Amino acid sequence: MEAEIITIGDELLIGQTIDTNSAYLGQQLGKIGISVSRKTAISDQENAILSAISESQSRVNILIVTGGLGPTKDDITKKTLCKYFDCGYRMDENVVNQLQKMFEKRGRVMLETNLVQANMPEACETLTNEVGTAPGMWFYKNNQVLISLPGVPGEVYHLMENQVIPKLQKEFNLPMVEHRTLVTVQKAESLLSRDLESFEASLPNNMGLAYLPSFNTVKLRLTQKVENISDISIDHYFKLLQQTIQEDVFCLEDIDPALHVSRYLIQQNISFSTAESCTGGWVAHRLMQAPGISGVYPGSIVAYSNEVKSKELGVPSHIFEEDGAVSEACSLAMADGVRKKFGVELGISTTGIAGPGGGTDKKPVGLVYIAVSYKENSMVKKFRMFGNREQIIQRSSNAALWMVKQILDLPTEILP
Repeated sequence: MEAEIITIGDELLIGQTIDTNSAYLGQQLGKIGISVSRKTAISDQENAILSAISESQSRVNILIVTGGLGPTKDDITKKTLCKYFDCGYRMDENVVNQLQKMFEKRGRVMLETNLVQANMPEACETLTNEVGTAPGMWFYKNNQVLISLPGVPGEVYHLMENQVIPKLQKEFNLPMVEHRTLVTVQKAESLLSRDLESFEASLPNNMGLAYLPSFNTVKLRLTQKVENISDISIDHYFKLLQQTIQEDVFCLEDIDPALHVSRYLIQQNISFSTAESCTGGWVAHRLMQAPGISGVYPGSIVAYSNEVKSKELGVPSHIFEEDGAVSEACSLAMADGVRKKFGVELGISTTGIAGPGGGTDKKPVGLVYIAVSYKENSMVKKFRMFGNREQIIQRSSNAALWMVKQILDLPTEILP
């Protein structure tokens, strides 16, 4: 079963707003056996919307449209859908009641423009939106479904999970889809592909392996589609995948590697701090996203200048004179210094040149030293990161997490 996605909004076309909805919709549809064959972004114009919908419905039976459902004049999706389905409007009293309760709860007065949201096309079934003012719409005609959702990501997520997915599963005979994902860090996609060549050749026809690279991490997603639960064999192959590249597996979940590290630090009660220069606190930011992290994380130091590195972290002045701030010696001193300052077990430091300027022949942009200090052990590594400033920072933070995994001998699964 295939579907298409149409996103509506001039802000998407000029790059003012990044389209995150399509990625989310593709993920959710894929989980229930529906493949997205095309994504189209169009302007807030009636002709563009009518043309895109007509073309899409000539190809697929499922179409999801997002955007253009607000109360303002530039939101014309609902009006255009009435024209496409040749229908009038009906006032949905359930939506009226929901809007009244929502505005009362927020301590705001509901305007007439907000009440317009309850004016629904006669040809649609209302999809209740409990987290926003714009309901979704479900149109069904000639065995084809058109689903219209607001553009606000949080509202899209709520409607998909609570309304759209259950209705699609009820309406269509969809295959069972099973996914298993693991994360690798510091191993190039091309090298993983080489190591997994025989494994991929052994997969049955209804199973596939996807490579999802991002900033020196690669997620490996194994997917199987079956008609009956008795045909599911994905767990066997997922274990075989782990065994094939066991030295490269970071964690066995589709999550940020930082969350995996944080969970372990919390579970094992390992206190930590970071001393960051070129990453500007990004390592700490990612690690502190886990609930409960305050129990093992007292704070961090972002130390750009040599003065701050010396005053706050105790880096000796001779290191700056002999080796420089971007050096193995400075990185180690920063990791040890932040451990002593906060009285923690684990110290993580980064120092380097993120660019775009500041590089030299001896110390080019992308040169990064990362150190990890844990109890009586320490580790420091030199990296040559590539990309722009943001990419170098992202890659450096992932490299730091990889080093934490090495020094702690972090397991790939964090058991409760």
